[in-house]
Amino acid sequence: MDRVLLVFDDLQYSGHLEMTLRKVGFDTETITNEYNLSEKLLTFNPDYIIVKGNSPRVSCLQIGKKLKETVRYQGRVILIFPQDLKAKPEELIKLRMDLLLFEPISALRLVAHLLTLTTVDHDAIMDKLLRIAHTDSQFRQYEQQILKTSGASIDAEIQMISGTLKAGKDKPIELDEKLIKTFVDPNFKEPEIAQNEPHSVDAPTEKESEYQVDPKYTDSLKAELESIDTELPLRIATYNNAIKSVDQDLKKGLTKRYTRLKAKENDNVTTPEEKASRDGERQEFASALWKKK
Repeated sequence: MDRVLLVFDDLQYSGHLEMTLRKVGFDTETITNEYNLSEKLLTFNPDYIIVKGNSPRVSCLQIGKKLKETVRYQGRVILIFPQDLKAKPEELIKLRMDLLLFEPISALRLVAHLLTLTTVDHDAIMDKLLRIAHTDSQFRQYEQQILKTSGASIDAEIQMISGTLKAGKDKPIELDEKLIKTFVDPNFKEPEIAQNEPHSVDAPTEKESEYQVDPKYTDSLKAELESIDTELPLRIATYNNAIKSVDQDLKKGLTKRYTRLKAKENDNVTTPEEKASRDGERQEFASALWKKK
């Protein structure tokens, strides 16, 4: 049996939803304070968490952030926002949620949304839920009170959910991208397409002009390559002259032991002034070697 944790600041609504979930086979518990959430995650270990509230005791935004920081919780999360709440994109990114819904929402519709996240027998539970909606007078009365604020009725809600289930078997769900963008950015407007405006084929568009290379930059690259072609042979000739007097196979190199012995011999016969001079030459060589042109 799947476990559902309700985090609500509306006791009347949470009691109605909890009773509905239990009737269709879910194990449920309710808390009315987000400060008890961490304890419930350990003791109840819910498979699903449904959060509804915008008060100091229960805040969807705060609980969504807290759940995203709680790595050990691997269940699903449903957040129910007030209808007039418009969250910014940077705030939504910080929230943990698998489904985002808006008030007012009936228990019938909420359970139907919850079933889309579960692995239980969807058809059997929906059949049981719809029978409750048709025959349970107490359920119908409370649902009607919720739907009255949006101008709907319980019978219209049942008909819509039944029609959605039937249509869902025939065709996939299509997302309205315009509605999604409008929720993320309330000021979003579709770009206007200019009509009957002449467009020159040769003239680069604004997007194409961003990727055009500046001729001055091209000329500087050519000059740099030409200077490298001139200097490289001179550097090679200088290196060849420097290694002519070296009595050693440079492909094999010297062993570490022989190198250390030679270094000690040179150190014994070298005066402090010569050491300082050589150190200065090494520094000059290193600076010249790593100097950027």
